[in-house]
Amino acid sequence: MKKSLIALAALAATASFAQSSVSIDGIFDAGFQSINYKGAGNTVNGFAGNGSSTSQFNLRGTEDLGGGMSARFRLETDFNTVSNLANQGVAASANIKTPAKSINGSNSTFGNGEIRVGVAGGFGSVDIGAVNYNTLGTYLTGQPFGTAIGSGFRTFYVNDAQATSSVRAENAIRYVTPNFSGFTASLYKSNKQDKARDVAAAGTSVTNLETQANAFSSSLGAYDQIGTQELGVNYVNGPLAASFSQIKQDFKTISAVGSSAAAAGTTESTINTLGANYTMGAVKLFGLYQTNKTNTSSVDNQAFSLSATYTMGAVVLMAQAGELKADGAAAGVFKGKKSQLWGLGADYNLSKRTAVYFRAESIDDKANAMNGAVNAPAIMNAASSAGLTDQKFTRTAIGLRHAF
Repeated sequence: MKKSLIALAALAATASFAQSSVSIDGIFDAGFQSINYKGAGNTVNGFAGNGSSTSQFNLRGTEDLGGGMSARFRLETDFNTVSNLANQGVAASANIKTPAKSINGSNSTFGNGEIRVGVAGGFGSVDIGAVNYNTLGTYLTGQPFGTAIGSGFRTFYVNDAQATSSVRAENAIRYVTPNFSGFTASLYKSNKQDKARDVAAAGTSVTNLETQANAFSSSLGAYDQIGTQELGVNYVNGPLAASFSQIKQDFKTISAVGSSAAAAGTTESTINTLGANYTMGAVKLFGLYQTNKTNTSSVDNQAFSLSATYTMGAVVLMAQAGELKADGAAAGVFKGKKSQLWGLGADYNLSKRTAVYFRAESIDDKANAMNGAVNAPAIMNAASSAGLTDQKFTRTAIGLRHAF
């Protein structure tokens, strides 16, 4: 009897192990960085993270449901590798002035990255949560610098039309088709919420912040958010990879996220992104093209870049050059002018998971189109109002990246 129970327990454990699994992976990235705002004459130096990749923990799981179907999830948490305060801080707010409460720890809070749960099978896959856009994959297909220094990500290029250039929407669903000879298609939807737009801001003694009509809540209707829909087409076959994404966002009647006092939006934005790469032995060539337009013609940007990598044993060299032109009405006196981007990088791989890296990036923003997510907007806007035509932003980094 005892042997039978042991055998049954072992069989159950083996069956359970075979049917489901949970894994942990992630990246640590840290090093010395120097950032220079030429238009304002400001330079900052020090140790920082994410010079070549986003530091993160990932908890992933999958379960075999039988019949070719599986359930799966991902829980991503991005964190700061060099600051306890950034990881422990509270969200900053205009009505919070004390230093202890002005630290923005929102980028290091638990579950702040992609969160999704879904099923996959012969029909493709469906995921629900805060799911990454296909546009992010298109962007990574079209240049070798990822989303870090050298890429122009969230500065030269945008990932969506929000001021923060987010890589995902809240409360979203994404469907990806099965693979047809290298082709897959992606459909993405996050419903617009506007029932709370007329709710007046009210003080609260619990957080010392103001409630916001666009602040998220556990119940539908208690917050506002822009509407987002996306169509993506991807192709991977042999040495060629290509991706196209079109993301549309409805800002009408919705205030900017994080400020209930902000004026309600009046536009709809469409961003088209095309990326491709081709491998020829030790050389890999990349191309990226993007348009960003509103229905009112307030924004009409076109950007492109060409880049390449060259691998010599443990060393990978990379370079990128691009141009952006702003023709929208909001460009004002900068309309028709062109911004330039260049990026340089090198990795020395100490192992399959660890590398020493160098990154450098320069954006000469003559078109005054640089996104404010990275570029210290107060400084750059002051330079713009002063009529400066050479708003150069440079970043360099030397660091260590370790994956696990």
